[in-house]
Amino acid sequence: MARLKNWSFKSLSNFLEAYGFKYGHVDGSHYFYNGKIEGKERVVQVIYSNKEKDSQSDKTMKLAVRHSGIPKEYFEEWKNKGKIHQEIIY
Repeated sequence: MARLKNWSFKSLSNFLEAYGFKYGHVDGSHYFYNGKIEGKERVVQVIYSNKEKDSQSDKTMKLAVRHSGIPKEYFEEWKNKGKIHQEIIY
């Protein structure tokens, strides 16, 4: 499957919040969101810097997928259609 492209800081933050993640803390330009997906506690970082505020790097997006526990397809569905898979939020 292709890379996740053009995810701004705001888009990724909104996506995580839609899946029940809450802002936890900030460490410099790294914002950390805490959530629970499929019963497992998760922490995901989103980077807000001059370089990444408008478009998160491929590495940041790969880490977001892995650390969130949310399938990559769900990221794409949310961005394209606004669809949220409630069944994984518990």
